[in-house]
Amino acid sequence: MTGLPPQAGPGGPGGPADPDATVDPIARPDERNDRPLGLFRRLLRAGQAPRSPYLCAHLIDAPADATPRTPGRCEDHQPQDGPWVHLRLCLACGHVGCCDSSRPRHATLHYEQTGHPVMRSYEPGESWRWCYVDELLG
Repeated sequence: MTGLPPQAGPGGPGGPADPDATVDPIARPDERNDRPLGLFRRLLRAGQAPRSPYLCAHLIDAPADATPRTPGRCEDHQPQDGPWVHLRLCLACGHVGCCDSSRPRHATLHYEQTGHPVMRSYEPGESWRWCYVDELLG
């Protein structure tokens, strides 16, 4: 799934050109490996709403929040993993995992192991959500 309605191509009816189509010269290092974070920040820098042009069923059906099982820390992180960069909260079960800019990407690993489709940023001041299945920002 591309994040665009089937009848609309990049720059066509229904939305602007795909923000992933060009390299952002002012991308911060933590955005380079973290697709949802990079997309969120590129849309903000472009003055656009930080969400995909439409929402998938997973984003619509997901709760707005969940109770974190390990508030303030990555649930699976071990000392040998090094520091995490950003935290993500699974909206299905409350698992707190580190982002894709952190080794070893515990939030994405949690999705791959459980199939829980939607997470949200667990960073102060951020409430954006990401659907792993449809690769949409909500």
